Amino acid sequence: MRAGFLVAIAALGAVPGPVHAAAAASPVRSFATGKLTIGGETFAPADIVDARALPDINKKVGLMVSFNEAAAARLQTITAALVGKPMLIALDGRTLAAELIRKPIGGGVIEIPGRWSLEEAEMLARRISGRDPLPDDLGGE
Repeated sequence: MRAGFLVAIAALGAVPGPVHAAAAASPVRSFATGKLTIGGETFAPADIVDARALPDINKKVGLMVSFNEAAAARLQTITAALVGKPMLIALDGRTLAAELIRKPIGGGVIEIPGRWSLEEAEMLARRISGRDPLPDDLGGE
């Protein structure tokens, strides 16, 4: 997470001071990104709010990708046009999933079914977003 983002949140009073200070002081880790395509449309790392490994109860690990508002609207438009058809999700031309779309995806979050190890899924998530996932808790009580 970029320190500037935490500073903006802290200015709004959403993050307590001690947590903010520690998070802002930590180095930002960035990673090489790949080309994410969903339904034939390219999504840039700037479109991604968060990408993370998502373990399931069957010990398989998938991915959860959260998009910013503009990208979420694009995703909903893409998926609305694909209802009843498969939607290809690829990274660097390699298929991650080809799932049947039952209804438009609103809310700006997609879950890609698990078939990777935890280490592989974490690497894919970093390649999609270019950074580590956001913390699960931004310092609430």
